[in-house]
Amino acid sequence: MKKIVLYGVRHVELRRDIEFFLDDGYEISGYSDTYYRSDVLDGKRFIPPEQLRNEEFDFIIPLSFRAPTLTDMISALTLLGISPQKIVRPTMFLNQGAEKMQVDLLADIEAQYHGETGLMFGLSYSLRGIFEKKLRPVFYDCSWHGLDIYYSRRIFQYMQRRHMLSSVRTALLVFPYYIFHYDMSRTFYHYRTGQMFALRGLKDWHNYQQTSEASEYIANYQMFGKKVSDFYRFRRYEQQNRGIYQGKDHEGLVNGAWFHAYPETVAENETLFAAFCHELMEENITPILIVPPYYLEGLNQASLAAVDQTKRKFYQIIEAMGSVAVFDFFDVFANRREFFADLTHLNSDGAEAFTELINQRVLQGRKETDL
Repeated sequence: MKKIVLYGVRHVELRRDIEFFLDDGYEISGYSDTYYRSDVLDGKRFIPPEQLRNEEFDFIIPLSFRAPTLTDMISALTLLGISPQKIVRPTMFLNQGAEKMQVDLLADIEAQYHGETGLMFGLSYSLRGIFEKKLRPVFYDCSWHGLDIYYSRRIFQYMQRRHMLSSVRTALLVFPYYIFHYDMSRTFYHYRTGQMFALRGLKDWHNYQQTSEASEYIANYQMFGKKVSDFYRFRRYEQQNRGIYQGKDHEGLVNGAWFHAYPETVAENETLFAAFCHELMEENITPILIVPPYYLEGLNQASLAAVDQTKRKFYQIIEAMGSVAVFDFFDVFANRREFFADLTHLNSDGAEAFTELINQRVLQGRKETDL
């Protein structure tokens, strides 16, 4: 049983949330606060701040919704001799209720996969840009925001261990050109937004040690994740987005993954992708690589140059493997502003059109036994 101290007892709402959602493997051993003096609070020991360094506990959680106040509290605790590794902000409860809206991808698979003959893996491009229920035949969507090659493969391996693949014949891998440059576990954005939280069932945070502050977010998932998930029971839903991109043409900038090719990440992803495709084919599942569309008219010159360079590297890697069919739709809607919610993501009209293109150009004509 790991011991937790809560520091800052005046924030009653936050304190009650933490007490309610704290995992059964943890216990609150006491409270502390510079503005409060007592022997007992809510039936727990009250520990004067100056005595904290002599206490045995695993983590101390400063309680405030305000970032500047949290910074001051952490500084005060550090001056009191508390190890920074033991100080954990309650990040799960600081993002305007985002903790209530995080899915559990593995639980969704268990509840919602019903033997579809196709699986789809990818990032938000497929999650938002393909209506898997309108594919012919219907696919099950394993996509998630920011999902990389590593975690796509881990989800597949989870289904494999659960003997869920007997009906599957096709896997659509919907990846952008920059996929070999990209490691979800090294991208802090996915911790801050809680998108990594959706993968908590894997209990695998991959290269999180390379990401500043990731450990703090993972500690939150471990302390509160199960009860938060069980309480809110949020499920994925089909997103309808009728908005149209409003930016000016030739001025948009693609994300940083297009501009940085980290050799270690690229090398790891090449190995992972080859292993993933091999494992799919060992299960008699045909992998099909699909490059999703972008609104190219909206990109500035720096972005177009980065795209061109990344595309060349992408095809060098794919051609060296030689065993994966590629359907490249990157420029199919190059000037169709009405199909995009932003520079890189389709809106609902675009998703309808892209889904039908996949039906016609990728899936149509394949034998039922292949699907």
